[in-house]
This record gives sequence, C-alpha cells and structure tokens, in this order.
Amino acid sequence: MDIGKLVGNTPIIKIDYEYEGKLRSIYSKLEFYNYSGSIKDRIAAHIIKTEKENGNLKDGQAIVEVTSGNTGIAFSAMGALFGHEVHIFMPDWVSIERRKLIQMYGAHVHLVSKEEGGFKKALELAEDFAIKNDAYRPLQFDNPLNVEAQFKTGEEIIKDLPDVDAFVSGIGTGGTLMGIGKRLKQHNPNFKLYALEPCTLSILKMGMEEGSHMIEGIGDDFIPGIVEEDLIDDIVLIDDVDAINMSKRIAKEFGLGIGISSGANFLASVLVNKDDIKVATVFADDNKKYITTKLSEPIDDDENLISNKVKLISFEVI
Repeated sequence: MDIGKLVGNTPIIKIDYEYEGKLRSIYSKLEFYNYSGSIKDRIAAHIIKTEKENGNLKDGQAIVEVTSGNTGIAFSAMGALFGHEVHIFMPDWVSIERRKLIQMYGAHVHLVSKEEGGFKKALELAEDFAIKNDAYRPLQFDNPLNVEAQFKTGEEIIKDLPDVDAFVSGIGTGGTLMGIGKRLKQHNPNFKLYALEPCTLSILKMGMEEGSHMIEGIGDDFIPGIVEEDLIDDIVLIDDVDAINMSKRIAKEFGLGIGISSGANFLASVLVNKDDIKVATVFADDNKKYITTKLSEPIDDDENLISNKVKLISFEVI
C-alpha cells in the first residue's frame, strides 16, 4: 500500500511578529498535516517501507520502540495499517492523550516511571522484549533512516524557501535537526543550524546529567546516537513555562493549535533571528495531545516571560 501522498509535503507558513521593537518573520512547517498528526509519520513511513524492502522487517513481525509520544503514535498507526503488532515503551509522565492514542491504534503501551529508571530503563526493557519476541526495533535514536527521512523534509523547505538562512529545532530523536540541517547545509554553505534544549535539562550546552521539564517530545536524559554535535552551530535554551505560554498565545491569537515543542521552536527561532535572516522551524504536532497538560490552562500574563514580549502580528501560507 502506498500512502506517500499522506505523509510529507506539508504546508509552510510565514509568521510576522515584533520583538524588541523590530519586525521580523519566522517560517514554519505545519507537520500536524501528516498521516497520524505529527512529523514522526515521516520516520515511521520511511523506516517501515525501507526495512520491508530490504527484508529486515518481515510481514506480521512485531515492532517495538521507545518513545515519549509522537513516534509511538506514528508506528502504532502504520503498524495497524501494515499488519504489525506494536509495543511502545515510554516514560509514564507523558500526556494521557498520547498513551490513549497509541492504544486506540491497537498497540500496547509499557510505562516506565522515573523511579524505575525513566527513559534509559525503557530502552533496556524494549531491547529485552524485542529479543524474547523476535521483534523488529526501529531504533529511532540511532537509525540513519531517521535522518534520511528528515533529509527529505529539508528538500521541501528548500522548495518553498530557497534562500533559507537558518533552521531551529529541539532534540528529540535528533532526526529532525540532523536530517533537515544536513540538507540545508548542503544547499547553503553559510547556513546555520541551531539546537534547542530545555534550560532545566541542557546536556549539550550546560552538561546537565539530570533534570525535568514539560516540553514533551524533546530533551530526554541522553543524547541520541544520530546527533552529530559538530553540525550544530549554536544551542538555544528555552524555559518550559515560556514554551507552553507561547503555544497558548499562538492558539488564542491565530487560531493555530500547536504542541508545546512547537511553541519552544518558535520562541527559540525568535531569539535566533536578531539580524532579520530567514529562519525556518517546524511545528511538530498540534495541541490535541495536550488537553490534560498545562497547555490547556489559561495564558500566563507574567510580563517577565519572553513569550509575552513577542507581539504576534499575522501569518500567511507560502
């Protein structure tokens, strides 16, 4: 079955805003237009298709993955479509909506608490389960197919925004940052790649070994194997309260429902865009997976938040 037209080729929008007295624009891909509602559909579709073709993923073989949400949802949806039982190991602090969505696609959720070892323990348990059940592991944190899938996203950005100067993204699996970053660096030798980290769990920039935050989908307590640090030009730290508040304001003022990491991506892009360059980012998913989180609470009017110092003007599809 070919679902190619249901994954990728997402729209890109230009958001105009004012910050520190200067009018600027940020360009963002709306990735919630994908098959199951996030940028991770690109990974799941590419890995399943490629691994079936090369014989590594057999018909009916179970798929086992570790994820904080969107990748698990994507593999669960496509597992149902292509006839694969799916088992998802994930930390128990992710939103209840993510767990329920995975289960609604018929997949099995295995939760791991911080006390049990959190994300690192989930990786161990998934490996043990896969060995015992002869299951296929996508290994999204180490699989070059992850980067390859997002390399194509970079090509889409070039098509819509050929004079792009910079790209900003958080580090979840690292696939989005690396895949898009590599393609755009090929396109423009002066291009800059910016990684986003939560300020309370900054491994790359601050060397933190532990911490917690509320930006689901990025900032796990390890650096994925596919992340090539030498490709990153700089790292931007974002407070999770600010990220959540930015997403709330974009929803209220534009009617554009985005997830928490998307608010973080936009805010980090604003901080990067000091010289009126063309900065691209992604809105990885929408706000529907966060109804039981702080994203559904009222906007925080704290004037000290960076998100409240950004004046949103308008957006247009390009």
